[in-house]
Amino acid sequence: MRTNKSVQNFKHRLAEIMQNNSIASFAKKCDMSETVIRDYLSGKTYPSLNRLAIIAEKCDVTYTWLATGYNPQDIDLLEDSQNYNDPIYRIPVYSKQCPTPEEASTQKYVRGTPPVMNYPVLAGWLGYRGLNAEKLIIYWAKGNMMAPDIKNNNGLIIDTTPKDIVDGNIYLIEYLDITMVRRIQITLEGWVLLANNPQCEAIVVHRHDFNSYHIVGNVVQIIKDLY
Repeated sequence: MRTNKSVQNFKHRLAEIMQNNSIASFAKKCDMSETVIRDYLSGKTYPSLNRLAIIAEKCDVTYTWLATGYNPQDIDLLEDSQNYNDPIYRIPVYSKQCPTPEEASTQKYVRGTPPVMNYPVLAGWLGYRGLNAEKLIIYWAKGNMMAPDIKNNNGLIIDTTPKDIVDGNIYLIEYLDITMVRRIQITLEGWVLLANNPQCEAIVVHRHDFNSYHIVGNVVQIIKDLY
């Protein structure tokens, strides 16, 4: 919408930079015909990118302003404003990784230990992915069972919405007092819980043992450190 309106208003910006110059003198200044300038001023036609650049250079204005009505810094501020106005939801940490009140009061966390804070996500991202913020949690991966895809302390956004198991998807799973991240392979007999790390053995789960395994949810986003 903004782009179309900017194109329509080009004639007003052109008239502004012409000031008191006649059409004939301005056309000569820009090495264009008087007919072309008249058509621009009437809104009958619009300049090509090349001619737009020539007019901007001859009149000492920015190409961006002449094309859109915004200066580059104005566009940056406008886009930032639109981004920050997008509602932010804070995804809670998986309950078993929440600190005790004593731990939280000390706030003594060092690099190498999983962060425990809530994780912010934009409403626009949630809408794009079709996710419900109230059904999401964040789990900080431990170990390297799913390396190289998921490494130690990578954050995993988990969708806890109940749904059918999808073959090949990665899930957060609870078994007794163990929590694990595994890729589920569906077989005729049940599931095979796979790890990417070849040193970690696959776990075979027969259908009659399904109730012993609680599927917390599936991984929808991996948050990785770059260093």
